[in-house]
Amino acid sequence: MRKSATLRQLLKKPGAIVAPGVYDAISAKVCEIVGFEALQHSGYGTSAVTLGKPDVGFLTLSEMSTQVRIISRAVNIPVVGDGDNGFGNAINVTRTVEEYISAGAAGLFIEDQVIPKRCGHMEGKEVIPFEEMAGKLRAALDARNEIDPDFVVIYRTDAVAVKGFDDAIERAKKAVDMGVDMIFIEAMETKEQIERAAEELAGVHLMLNLVEGGKTPLISISEAEAMGYKWVVPALSCLYSAVKGMFEVMREIRENGVSNNYKDKLVSFSEFAEILQLDNIRKMEEKYLPQYIIEAKYSGKKQKG
Repeated sequence: MRKSATLRQLLKKPGAIVAPGVYDAISAKVCEIVGFEALQHSGYGTSAVTLGKPDVGFLTLSEMSTQVRIISRAVNIPVVGDGDNGFGNAINVTRTVEEYISAGAAGLFIEDQVIPKRCGHMEGKEVIPFEEMAGKLRAALDARNEIDPDFVVIYRTDAVAVKGFDDAIERAKKAVDMGVDMIFIEAMETKEQIERAAEELAGVHLMLNLVEGGKTPLISISEAEAMGYKWVVPALSCLYSAVKGMFEVMREIRENGVSNNYKDKLVSFSEFAEILQLDNIRKMEEKYLPQYIIEAKYSGKKQKG
């Protein structure tokens, strides 16, 4: 079964799906191991870990789709890709959908920002007219229908900060009429807006993006679920916690040298090997490699031949 079909089944179940934002293979594997059923690829995180730069449109389609492929192959659960603004006009969107499907994504969202785009919680955003965005959405839906009808297409609008909340709702309703699978109103600024969006778009699959320190007030998963949100994304919790942990441990090492003082902040060598499923590699070696090579690997002897 394609992961897109798995995602469709999840969306039919009652309740919210919590899909953490992930940015590489290890963040995805950790989230899968602790029990999440689906994941949201983060373009913000991808820009940070691959370029060391903020999310202001530096990433190319090939860079983003490669990261989606890496993440999707690392886990057995559905991954929804961050499709930015489709990396161009409606014609470019066609290829974006093709590449994300080829990369193993179960869906993607495409936003209505101009090129270059910015992180949704940054200042200085601009959005394109909905008439232009409608062409992008039609292109995405047509490409999806031709290749993988289960692939989930999400419309993200950044209009709240640019045109106002009412304009964002109007855009969302037009996109629903076009047949998109989910609506993502980015960077809502008050709890009242979060509640009103759920009321105005009742019966529609809705995504809620939650960023520590971002523009949208943090609400609990249970609150979001009660309002009717289906796809709830703690977008940067993985990234921010990883960076915080690195700062703490590396400062300790820099100031006090390598010691046992920070071991409680780390996974052990064996625990990390378990996360990466090293035992599976050993089983494959035993299945496929000649016995003398296996013996040499694990006895310290030099290989023959």
